[in-house]
Formats: sequence, structure tokens, C-alpha cells
Amino acid sequence: MSDEKTPEVEVLPPIMREIPQTREHQRDEQLALQIRDLGRLGLSKSSAALAARITPYLLDKYYSEAFLEGQSQMQKGLATVALEEAMNGNTPILLHLLKTKLGWSEQQTLEITGEIRSVVSAKPMSKEEFVQKYLTQDSDD
Repeated sequence: MSDEKTPEVEVLPPIMREIPQTREHQRDEQLALQIRDLGRLGLSKSSAALAARITPYLLDKYYSEAFLEGQSQMQKGLATVALEEAMNGNTPILLHLLKTKLGWSEQQTLEITGEIRSVVSAKPMSKEEFVQKYLTQDSDD
């Protein structure tokens, strides 16, 4: 077993209260912490609002900053882990980071060399004319 501690996200239980059907809402700091933690877990705004038992409109209006803070913490944690893995030799993650963050690509260019052996003409020819002009060998060559 490893002694490494994984950072834990504290998820507060949903606030079990009836939300009155009024247009008045007061920002609740405990609810803001819960929404931050839901954002840290990678939930979408609508899923975080549902889990916090508020409307997406209320989340946007009163708790958007807390949600975005949680999302940025989640992204920072994932980026840190990805960079550590890449530096430790995890080739797939290293290639992914090179492509997404440094703009590298695996484009392949196909170069064809050789003679062009085709005839392009705007004037239609009969089969006999074509054979005589292009397929018969002149003794001059």
C-alpha cells in the first residue's frame, strides 16, 4: 500500500430545505462552498445546480464565481497530474500534451515522384487516332 495521500474533495450534503417560490434569494456561503466542490468534481453547471437544489439561473446569478473557482481547481489538479505523468515517461500523455498545448501534429506528407504518362487533350480522338499518335513506336526514336 502506498502512503501517498490523494487530495480529497469535501462534498457537503445537499441543503435539505424548502426553497420558497419567491424572487428573493440571499447568497449562502455554505451553499457557495458546496457549489465550488461540485465544480471541482467536474460537474456541469446544470448538474451542480440540480445537486445543490437550486435553479441554474440562481447558480449563474449568485454562485458563478464559486463554481468557476472549483472548475479551475479541478483543471489545475488534472494538469499537474498530466505533467507529472508526462515527465515520468508516460508517452501517450506526453504526446497528447505536445499536440494540444504545443500545437504538434502527426501530419504525414505523401510525395509522389516519377514520370507523368497520361495524355490530356480537349479534342476528342477516335481509338484509331489515339493508337496511331501515342501507342505506335516511331522508328525515329
